[in-house]
Amino acid sequence: MKSIFKNKIYLILVFSLILAFVLCQTNLVWSDAKKVVKIGFIDPLTGPTAAIGIGAKNSAELAVQQANASGEFPYEIQLVAEDDASDPATGVAAALKLCSDSDVVAVISHFNSPVALATVHTFHRFGVAQVMPSSIHPDVTRGNDYREVSRICADNIAEHNFGVDLVVDKLGYKKWSSIYDTSSYGDNCNNNFKKILEERGEVLLSEDGISVGTKDFRPILNKIRELKPEAIYFGGLTTEAALCKRQMHELGMDDIVFFGVTGLDSETFNEIAGTAAEGTIIVGKLALGEDSDFVKAYKAAGFSEPYEATGPYAYDAIGIILEALKKVGPDRKAIVDYIADPDFEYHGVIGLTKLDKDGQSVTGGLTLKVSRNGKWVPWSE
Repeated sequence: MKSIFKNKIYLILVFSLILAFVLCQTNLVWSDAKKVVKIGFIDPLTGPTAAIGIGAKNSAELAVQQANASGEFPYEIQLVAEDDASDPATGVAAALKLCSDSDVVAVISHFNSPVALATVHTFHRFGVAQVMPSSIHPDVTRGNDYREVSRICADNIAEHNFGVDLVVDKLGYKKWSSIYDTSSYGDNCNNNFKKILEERGEVLLSEDGISVGTKDFRPILNKIRELKPEAIYFGGLTTEAALCKRQMHELGMDDIVFFGVTGLDSETFNEIAGTAAEGTIIVGKLALGEDSDFVKAYKAAGFSEPYEATGPYAYDAIGIILEALKKVGPDRKAIVDYIADPDFEYHGVIGLTKLDKDGQSVTGGLTLKVSRNGKWVPWSE
């Protein structure tokens, strides 16, 4: 009987030792596993502006890859990408999904202004920093008092002032027609262009609103041709603008200058318009040279798609969040407070970023560009 009792005690001790060893090893595995901190990304990854979104996503991934390789963070950083398909409702759903994940500490988001205007309320409600690299409607930052919202590029008003200085004041085009899409973005573009033109005492001969997705511009162009403008302003995005320019060429309207702002700043415009793109003038995002560290790193990373005009801005938007993580850690409120601080500034590939009280960049770089031989190149007189 004593022998049986001793054997039971022995077995219990052996089992306890084995269990303790297993638990110890499990704890070691847990302690070795780095915590995951997520940064959200929302942009059009499908649809007519997908090229812009994919270039921005690749650029954001590059920044995250470099951060993880640097050894400067005691956790793994993951980029969680969502597609807004250039649609406000889809964008809101994506924002809700990311904000509902407690591991997501901040988000960079939206090329399309209508989507950005729809999601700012979600980021405010959840207290998540929303850093925007590329949407330009003024009300994204000016139309609310949300500390969570910031934008590191110039807004629509700044873009139009910058561009009109060239095409009206320097090049002397006085008689204009305007074609614009009737989204909140396109409508705001047209209103800003018209206001700036009127302030200079110039003539807007006609205004024509079109739906996003319009493919046939000939009825509008035939009407405009009779008015004999010197230039046509296009307030919209790449696909519609490129189709319009191509049809201008087909109708023999190459003598009329075609001008737009950053909504046209994608190589998709040149691809769709083909040789008809030649001579188109735009206000574009900041242009980086081939010797830029960002450009070199992007090429070395092996992405198959171009980084597009918004890529450097997306890269810096991630950089701002990474800088906040270094300073205040993976805490949503602390990150919001860090970026909203009046003394905040960040030095990145687009230069110095400083924000005003509305979270709007006061330093966002712009470049005048012209289409030459199928590519956007910096304008030179």
